[in-house]
Amino acid sequence: MTDHELLLAISNIMDKKLDARLKPLENTLQSLKEDVQQLKDDVQQLKDDVQQLKDDVQQTKSDVQQLKAEVHQLKAEVHQLKAEVHQFEAEMHQLKLYQENVILPRLQNIESCYMDTYKRYQDGVGQIDAMQTDIDVMKSVLLEHSDRLQKIS
Repeated sequence: MTDHELLLAISNIMDKKLDARLKPLENTLQSLKEDVQQLKDDVQQLKDDVQQLKDDVQQTKSDVQQLKAEVHQLKAEVHQLKAEVHQFEAEMHQLKLYQENVILPRLQNIESCYMDTYKRYQDGVGQIDAMQTDIDVMKSVLLEHSDRLQKIS
Protein backbone atom coordinates (compact mmCIF):
# COMPACT_ATOMS: atom_id res chain seq x y z
CA MET A 1 0.00 0.00 0.00
CA THR A 2 1.31 3.28 -0.83
CA ASP A 3 1.55 6.27 1.34
CA HIS A 4 -1.12 7.93 -0.60
CA GLU A 5 -3.53 5.06 -0.21
CA LEU A 6 -2.67 4.89 3.41
CA LEU A 7 -3.34 8.57 3.85
CA LEU A 8 -6.57 8.19 1.95
CA ALA A 9 -7.64 5.29 4.16
CA ILE A 10 -6.72 7.28 7.28
CA SER A 11 -8.61 10.24 5.89
CA ASN A 12 -11.69 8.08 5.27
CA ILE A 13 -11.52 6.66 8.77
CA MET A 14 -11.12 10.14 10.20
CA ASP A 15 -13.99 11.42 8.04
CA LYS A 16 -16.24 8.61 9.28
CA LYS A 17 -15.27 9.20 12.89
CA LEU A 18 -15.63 12.95 12.43
CA ASP A 19 -18.98 12.46 10.68
CA ALA A 20 -20.08 10.17 13.50
CA ARG A 21 -19.13 12.81 16.06
CA LEU A 22 -20.39 15.79 14.04
CA LYS A 23 -23.79 14.25 13.22
CA PRO A 24 -25.05 14.50 16.83
CA LEU A 25 -23.61 18.03 16.99
CA GLU A 26 -25.39 18.94 13.75
CA ASN A 27 -28.62 17.46 15.11
CA THR A 28 -28.16 19.39 18.35
CA LEU A 29 -27.33 22.54 16.38
CA GLN A 30 -30.43 22.05 14.22
CA SER A 31 -32.52 21.54 17.34
CA LEU A 32 -30.99 24.71 18.84
CA LYS A 33 -31.78 26.60 15.64
CA GLU A 34 -35.40 25.41 15.82
CA ASP A 35 -35.57 26.36 19.51
CA VAL A 36 -34.10 29.80 18.73
CA GLN A 37 -36.63 30.25 15.92
CA GLN A 38 -39.43 29.22 18.29
CA LEU A 39 -38.11 31.73 20.86
CA LYS A 40 -38.01 34.42 18.17
CA ASP A 41 -41.61 33.61 17.26
CA ASP A 42 -42.61 33.66 20.94
CA VAL A 43 -40.82 36.99 21.44
CA GLN A 44 -42.56 38.41 18.38
CA GLN A 45 -45.90 37.17 19.75
CA LEU A 46 -45.07 38.79 23.09
CA LYS A 47 -44.20 42.04 21.30
CA ASP A 48 -47.53 41.89 19.46
CA ASP A 49 -49.35 41.18 22.72
CA VAL A 50 -47.54 44.06 24.45
CA GLN A 51 -48.46 46.37 21.58
CA GLN A 52 -52.06 45.22 21.80
CA LEU A 53 -52.01 45.87 25.55
CA LYS A 54 -50.55 49.33 24.93
CA ASP A 55 -53.30 50.04 22.42
CA ASP A 56 -55.91 48.76 24.87
CA VAL A 57 -54.47 50.91 27.65
CA GLN A 58 -54.50 53.95 25.37
CA GLN A 59 -58.10 53.23 24.39
CA THR A 60 -59.00 52.78 28.05
CA LYS A 61 -57.35 56.11 28.88
CA SER A 62 -59.33 57.74 26.10
CA ASP A 63 -62.54 56.12 27.36
CA VAL A 64 -61.77 57.27 30.91
CA GLN A 65 -61.23 60.83 29.69
CA GLN A 66 -64.52 60.71 27.82
CA LEU A 67 -66.28 59.31 30.89
CA LYS A 68 -64.76 62.03 33.04
CA ALA A 69 -66.06 64.65 30.62
CA GLU A 70 -69.52 63.07 30.66
CA VAL A 71 -69.50 62.87 34.47
CA HIS A 72 -68.47 66.53 34.63
CA GLN A 73 -71.33 67.41 32.29
CA LEU A 74 -73.77 65.33 34.35
CA LYS A 75 -72.59 67.06 37.53
CA ALA A 76 -73.22 70.44 35.90
CA GLU A 77 -76.69 69.32 34.84
CA VAL A 78 -77.46 68.00 38.32
CA HIS A 79 -76.27 71.26 39.82
CA GLN A 80 -78.54 73.16 37.44
CA LEU A 81 -81.46 70.87 38.30
CA LYS A 82 -80.83 71.41 42.01
CA ALA A 83 -80.91 75.17 41.44
CA GLU A 84 -84.16 74.84 39.50
CA VAL A 85 -85.66 72.66 42.24
CA HIS A 86 -84.60 75.22 44.85
CA GLN A 87 -86.20 78.00 42.79
CA PHE A 88 -89.33 75.90 42.36
CA GLU A 89 -89.49 75.27 46.11
CA ALA A 90 -89.15 79.00 46.75
CA GLU A 91 -91.94 79.74 44.28
CA MET A 92 -94.11 77.06 45.88
CA HIS A 93 -93.50 78.62 49.27
CA GLN A 94 -94.52 82.04 47.90
CA LEU A 95 -97.59 80.49 46.30
CA LYS A 96 -98.59 78.84 49.57
CA LEU A 97 -98.16 82.12 51.42
CA TYR A 98 -100.23 83.95 48.78
CA GLN A 99 -102.88 81.26 49.01
CA GLU A 100 -102.94 81.47 52.80
CA ASN A 101 -102.86 85.27 53.03
CA VAL A 102 -104.90 86.35 50.00
CA ILE A 103 -106.91 83.58 48.36
CA LEU A 104 -108.24 81.79 51.44
CA PRO A 105 -109.52 84.98 53.14
CA ARG A 106 -111.23 86.00 49.89
CA LEU A 107 -112.76 82.55 49.53
CA GLN A 108 -113.98 82.71 53.10
CA ASN A 109 -115.51 86.13 52.36
CA ILE A 110 -117.19 84.80 49.21
CA GLU A 111 -118.46 81.80 51.14
CA SER A 112 -119.83 84.04 53.88
CA CYS A 113 -121.63 86.26 51.35
CA TYR A 114 -122.97 83.22 49.53
CA MET A 115 -124.24 81.65 52.73
CA ASP A 116 -125.96 84.89 53.80
CA THR A 117 -127.59 85.21 50.40
CA TYR A 118 -128.59 81.56 50.49
CA LYS A 119 -130.25 82.02 53.89
CA ARG A 120 -132.15 85.09 52.64
CA TYR A 121 -133.33 83.23 49.54
CA GLN A 122 -134.25 80.22 51.63
CA ASP A 123 -136.33 82.44 53.91
CA GLY A 124 -137.72 84.30 50.88
CA VAL A 125 -138.92 81.07 49.22
CA GLY A 126 -141.52 80.65 51.95
CA GLN A 127 -142.59 84.27 51.53
CA ILE A 128 -142.79 83.88 47.74
CA ASP A 129 -145.01 80.83 48.14
CA ALA A 130 -147.25 82.79 50.57
CA MET A 131 -147.35 85.78 48.17
CA GLN A 132 -148.25 83.46 45.26
CA THR A 133 -151.12 82.07 47.32
CA ASP A 134 -152.24 85.60 48.24
CA ILE A 135 -152.04 86.71 44.58
CA ASP A 136 -154.10 83.72 43.50
CA VAL A 137 -156.74 84.58 46.13
CA MET A 138 -156.70 88.25 45.09
CA LYS A 139 -157.13 87.27 41.44
CA SER A 140 -160.12 85.17 42.21
CA VAL A 141 -161.61 87.95 44.39
CA LEU A 142 -160.91 90.57 41.69
CA LEU A 143 -162.46 88.40 39.03
CA GLU A 144 -165.48 87.85 41.22
CA HIS A 145 -165.79 91.57 41.97
CA SER A 146 -165.26 92.42 38.32
CA ASP A 147 -168.10 90.07 37.39
CA ARG A 148 -170.38 91.65 40.01
CA LEU A 149 -169.53 95.16 38.84
CA GLN A 150 -170.30 94.27 35.27
CA LYS A 151 -173.65 92.84 36.29
CA ILE A 152 -174.48 95.97 38.22
CA SER A 153 -173.60 98.29 35.46
